[in-house]
Amino acid sequence: MSADWKTNPRRFERFTTLSNSVSSLGTMGVQGTCAPFGEGVHSLRGIGFPPFDEGRRSPGRSGQNGPVNIIDRLRGGASGPDPTAVSGRRLAAWLLDNLFMAIIILLVHRGDAVLTNDAGLPTSINPTIIWTATVLMVLNQVVLTMVTGFSLGKAVTGLRVVNRRDGGLPGFRGAAGRTLPWVIPVPFIPLVEMGLVLTSRGHRRIGDRIGGTLVVDRGWVGEPVFVPGLDQVPGDDLI
Repeated sequence: MSADWKTNPRRFERFTTLSNSVSSLGTMGVQGTCAPFGEGVHSLRGIGFPPFDEGRRSPGRSGQNGPVNIIDRLRGGASGPDPTAVSGRRLAAWLLDNLFMAIIILLVHRGDAVLTNDAGLPTSINPTIIWTATVLMVLNQVVLTMVTGFSLGKAVTGLRVVNRRDGGLPGFRGAAGRTLPWVIPVPFIPLVEMGLVLTSRGHRRIGDRIGGTLVVDRGWVGEPVFVPGLDQVPGDDLI
């Protein structure tokens, strides 16, 4: 009976040579140096398939704004796109959040949303609507945001709330802090908040400064976010 290939030096040598040859051939093909395989890769590019080396996250990353080297971002040397430049989508998310709340409130209070007098004329809004709206805001803007990084509106628009320090989830402090200005009964607070979103570096409103958060595209989640013109090292300027 023939010896096992592991204990037969000649068979083991042939197996090792064959293995190395196959490995080298595969490497050449991926790098495009093997003509038939390389031609196949280029033909795939021509019909819309990306090359194999596009979209890899190491050593850089590819977000919606193109590849950005993570080392440059950490050192503050990148002068690339601003990951927080999503003001239009933030406005759309805010409108959607309020729309969702309004729909739920109308469904819950469809028969008693307005109080009427004996003549059947409306006199005031049912006070319980305020409590319903408060509960919905806490669930959407605090609870959902702290565990997922998005409200319902941000989920639809592809945005995420991230921790200013490391790009992770905002946690309770971040979610509650950024919601606080919305519950202050001051009429012009929404105007101030929207003005800061449009004009400040990092597009941070008062709530973002209290909670230590940023709003970015979902493709930037989980990595330190470098904001051009705002900080040299991500997270060193928390407020």
